[in-house]
Amino acid sequence: MTESPIPGAQPGWRLISAADVPFVYELVTLVDPRWWRFSRKGLEPSILLENAQSVAAGVIIHNETGRPVACGVLTDAGASTTGTLEYFARPDERSLSLARQFAPEIIRAAFTGSPIRRLYHERFEGDPDVLGEMANLFEVEVTYPSFAQVAGRLEQRTVSALTRERFSEWAATSTGEAHT
Repeated sequence: MTESPIPGAQPGWRLISAADVPFVYELVTLVDPRWWRFSRKGLEPSILLENAQSVAAGVIIHNETGRPVACGVLTDAGASTTGTLEYFARPDERSLSLARQFAPEIIRAAFTGSPIRRLYHERFEGDPDVLGEMANLFEVEVTYPSFAQVAGRLEQRTVSALTRERFSEWAATSTGEAHT
């Protein structure tokens, strides 16, 4: 069955809702084990729901048919004024392209909607690019060699960070004003 665009509809993003749980579960299984927070203890739905309680906020990226294609969640946002952006898309080029397109807005929303001073992003070495132009703003803080098996081979995992100051500098030059 082929999906048809909804007349006048555009790709975009929205806040996540309880109705999105089936999509998030499907996405976790599609990218397993790359979405480490949700898949490291197995894919049992009850475990995923338990892990979802650590999510501070979430967004769904949708295509022109309204179909969810990517998900971003902000976790670990608390008293430390840091947060982790976990951002994954369906493993097809259109979904990945939409994730990259909306990454600046999602990151802006994380800084605008929360008092975080550092935004972390973790990824395996073979993860597809979902951050697009924003990836270069994140600075690698640590690399874990041979972290876990992914598709039958050990992959390293990196933890990168984007500071509020660096994001504000980027926002000021890319849009003419900082929104943080």
